[in-house]
Amino acid sequence: MKFPNSTYYSLGLAVILATSIVWLNFNSTKKPNVFLEGKALGVFYAISYEGDPKWEKSLDSLIHEIDLAVNLQLPSSEISRFNRFGFLENYSPHFIQIIETSTFYHYLSGGVVSHTMLPLINAWGNGFSNKTQMTKAKVDSLISLCDLRNIEMGTHVIKSSQDGIMLDLNYLDKGYLIDLLANFLLKKGIQNFQIEFGLDGFTHGNSNKKSNLNFLIKLPEEFKKEYFFMINDLLKNTAYSSSGSLEKFYVDEYGNKHSHLIDPRTGYPITNSILTTHIISPRCIKADAVATMCMILELEDAISMISNDPELEGIIIYNKNGKLQAWLSPGIRKI
Repeated sequence: MKFPNSTYYSLGLAVILATSIVWLNFNSTKKPNVFLEGKALGVFYAISYEGDPKWEKSLDSLIHEIDLAVNLQLPSSEISRFNRFGFLENYSPHFIQIIETSTFYHYLSGGVVSHTMLPLINAWGNGFSNKTQMTKAKVDSLISLCDLRNIEMGTHVIKSSQDGIMLDLNYLDKGYLIDLLANFLLKKGIQNFQIEFGLDGFTHGNSNKKSNLNFLIKLPEEFKKEYFFMINDLLKNTAYSSSGSLEKFYVDEYGNKHSHLIDPRTGYPITNSILTTHIISPRCIKADAVATMCMILELEDAISMISNDPELEGIIIYNKNGKLQAWLSPGIRKI
């Protein structure tokens, strides 16, 4: 039986129409990939998400707000103005929130971290270049400046009780911002995204795991290769942070390598064996703070802090008799 040409034409149109409908339905449900990058809080950042591009402006605004609050490199930021004048009126909610969070971690850690130690940092100099000038009397006088009780926080004004007091929230400002951005995206129904500011980040859903290398970038090459796949299994719907460096350290008079961090409790550079820390946590501000805390604590105390908190997993790279060693938390060892 032969079909007339008009029938073939009608069948062809029907097939084309059906194919077009399927294609349109598929593409209407497929969300675009959006990518943002720039520099804020003194580091480069990258944000990628699967969703409506219209949220780019809102993300930019959040980044700008935190930059204006606590970026020490911006002369007009709230923290810079406080450090210049010793007081700040009508501070933003972000500024006070980060200070209050830092105060919590200061007391939780027994004074291991502090937002008031910028006078000590400046006095020691970059790479401890001024160490020959740092007498015990000078260190003691600077420690007295770094007491949290020197900061008076009122309803509309925050001020210092004496000259020379300065703030530095660098050890957890990026974690705070990353949590803000992640919460914003989740509230907008965006499930697949990745946020990275320097060595701190948050990954959710089907993000590009290959770009999670910033979490591992400070690991020695031999450990990086060994842990890559197990770390990728853990980095799902979670935050992460790294602290320390295998390249930047100072050598004491005995030839031992130490990280470029100062212990707020003593006023002197740390002398433990820890070189880098890598922390995984549901919240980035916690990962950020704990990564720094574990750098300053003794190795046993850092291990105890991670092991006893069900929200934490981590890797600690330390020096033992001149050789690099790695401690892995139970959750990572399990994988």
